[in-house]
Amino acid sequence: MLSAIAALARLAATPAQEAAEETVLSACTLVRDLLGAGDAYVIRAGDPNFVRLGSTDDPRSYEIKQRGYWLVWREGAANPGGAGGLFTVADRMVLDPQPLEAGVPATHAATLLPGNESNSEVLIVRGPWPNGLSAEQVDLVAAIRPLLAYLVGNVLDAERQERQRSQLSALADVAESFSRSDNVNEVLTGLSTALAKASGYAWVAIALTDPAIEHVTDRALNVGRHSETAIAEQGRTGNVGPTALERDLRVARHLAWTRMPYLVPDVFDPNEQMLVDDGLRGYYEQAHILSMACFPMFFRDQLLGSVTFCASETRSFEEQETGFLSALVSQASNTVTAFRLNRELREAEAQLRAVFANSPALITVIQPDGTITLSEGASLPRAVKPGSFLAGRSIFDVVPPAIAQATRGHLARCLAGESFSARLSISGREYESQFAPLRDDSGLPVGVITVTMDVTERVQAERELRTLNHALRAAKEQAEGLARAAETSRQRAEYLASHDALTGVLSRRAWFELAESHRPSAIAIFDIDSFKTINDTCGHPGGDIVLRAVAERIAEAVGYAGTVGRLGGEEFAVLFSGSMAEAESAALRAVERVAAEPVTLPGGVSLPVTVSAGLAPCRRQSDSPAATVARAYDLADRALYSAKAGGRHQLVISGMAA
Repeated sequence: MLSAIAALARLAATPAQEAAEETVLSACTLVRDLLGAGDAYVIRAGDPNFVRLGSTDDPRSYEIKQRGYWLVWREGAANPGGAGGLFTVADRMVLDPQPLEAGVPATHAATLLPGNESNSEVLIVRGPWPNGLSAEQVDLVAAIRPLLAYLVGNVLDAERQERQRSQLSALADVAESFSRSDNVNEVLTGLSTALAKASGYAWVAIALTDPAIEHVTDRALNVGRHSETAIAEQGRTGNVGPTALERDLRVARHLAWTRMPYLVPDVFDPNEQMLVDDGLRGYYEQAHILSMACFPMFFRDQLLGSVTFCASETRSFEEQETGFLSALVSQASNTVTAFRLNRELREAEAQLRAVFANSPALITVIQPDGTITLSEGASLPRAVKPGSFLAGRSIFDVVPPAIAQATRGHLARCLAGESFSARLSISGREYESQFAPLRDDSGLPVGVITVTMDVTERVQAERELRTLNHALRAAKEQAEGLARAAETSRQRAEYLASHDALTGVLSRRAWFELAESHRPSAIAIFDIDSFKTINDTCGHPGGDIVLRAVAERIAEAVGYAGTVGRLGGEEFAVLFSGSMAEAESAALRAVERVAAEPVTLPGGVSLPVTVSAGLAPCRRQSDSPAATVARAYDLADRALYSAKAGGRHQLVISGMAA
């Protein structure tokens, strides 16, 4: 068994430029022999069918119907933490899918082969196993999975490298193309590709709408593994079903109203009819999409459009993930609306999202005492000491002393039957290792197999992205602060325009505008008695104190019954909206309140102050509002004159209706 594992590891370590479909077929033969199976092969998502690597047969004639392959893939994608699944095939149909466990009768086993860009590749192994797989075989599948995943990724590496070069170019050109080109789709494609790489989602679609949300003006889809397929072309054009356009506008209006993301953990939930209705579910089945999340893009209060993240695995959209995606969409909104002002920042972000490449890997088989029996890889990671040959040496002599103790613990966990991953930081580089036990014929762990990859660039990219997010949040907070200051200034200007600066009551213009628009029931005019004498005796500062005190006392006495304004000099007026009796009572209270106590001037001087007032009803409906107010004002002014002539400090009520 060890020799077969070693051979499989060597195949898995084949450099990307040398790996081919024949390499995968050889690996599948080894897997078949290791599991005592009838056949083993890899299927990958095609357009629109799953395709068997190395086969020229019509996909519709495979041993399992395409719907069956889709069900197997969906089970694996919905349970990414599982080692795989078991199922029985009858009449080319998949029956009774179950998790990969020992002792479960089945005709086939399957395990998902996750890659850098996609989880659309699946290893299929045909038994049959009437008594189920043994525990050793189950663990063997878990050990084989990372090796085959790495190998299949290398086989697909050539097309991925070309695509990555295209992605790098798209990201690097986003800022330049936005400033020099009217081709919005070019910019949006680069932006959606950046969002896909940052978020880890298979597909990211951007749709922009007009301000009235009556039309979709622009669409874009990220560059990915299946970009050249008919399914992708349907996604780019929005022609994904008979109700697609209606759906797009329905969702856009919903986002504009709620300002919240719309989340669909299960695309095939029949109760879901907003983002995925019955007319569209067939498309998403062909596209191998299980979960979707649609986020609104806003500029201030205007909806720009939406960003939809599509996953080939089930997502629960917990708060942390939703918050991360919202942050990405916030950046996208800023890019669409203010790209010229943030050119340098966007170029840095594009370069950041372009940091992805083949990670170096080291595949190692280690005995319980730490002796390395197999060491193969495309290149040696910097995690090990220099040396041309590692087989036969102790792992504790190879790794730096600082991590030797941690390595002992990892080996102990594996020899106890545990499979896991571990992260190491060495000499400024970040490494991730997958550990799995290697078992003998009786199922007991007799060694450890590891696959170690350099993930430094990914960790740095995540760190730099967090830094950029922080800078964007700071810029947003600064902009919001400026907006708040501007709004405060505007409100202050409006207040000063409608209020008397000295007393705080309504200005003459604002008081008359209010009177003409609200049709008051009565108008009262108040004038400070002997105010000229007060000014001459106490000076204008003292007069100002008296004016403020009189305005405050009139407003206090009138309360909610009327609205006070200063018409000029020492003259104040009140609009009443209640009955004439209520107006008379309130006006009389105001006259009495002003005289109730002297006004205190600087230096402790107490100055008695009184007012005279005239009150007139405002009931004529035949005239225009302005004429009615003017008539009532004239009557109240005459009544005020009578109060002055009659000895001051009194209220006179006009006897003539306005």
